[in-house]
Amino acid sequence: MQNTQHIYDLVGICAQFGVENAVVCPGSRCAPLLIGFGKHPDIETISINDERSAGFVGLGLAQQSGKPVVLACTSGTAALNFAPAVTEAFYQNVPLIVLTADRPPEWIDQWDGQTIHQEKIYEPHLKGSFNYNENNVKIGVEALT
Repeated sequence: MQNTQHIYDLVGICAQFGVENAVVCPGSRCAPLLIGFGKHPDIETISINDERSAGFVGLGLAQQSGKPVVLACTSGTAALNFAPAVTEAFYQNVPLIVLTADRPPEWIDQWDGQTIHQEKIYEPHLKGSFNYNENNVKIGVEALT
């Protein structure tokens, strides 16, 4: 059984920093994130299949509320579909927290599906980026402060 406590910790950190909405896109890689947000009592989870549309729904929610909104999706090119909304949010100073699943680093450039170079995928249109796992829970707090 996979340990997912760090996922619940990350969801809790998002709630502590004012997240009330998470716009999630279904995928096997990000399933633990979707479950974590879906179970949190203080975060409304909105599931949208199309990542580009989901990005703009999240952007609109953040614009209207003034509070950070989470966007979550699976790995690979799915994450690229958030780029237009991430760019708009950056230039409008709208708070979006983008969480993308990723494949193991050793799978990159091995022609495995949904496996691309994701690190720094949204640069230069972001305020911070990090790789999160069960060994660096504290980095989630640092990234949001």
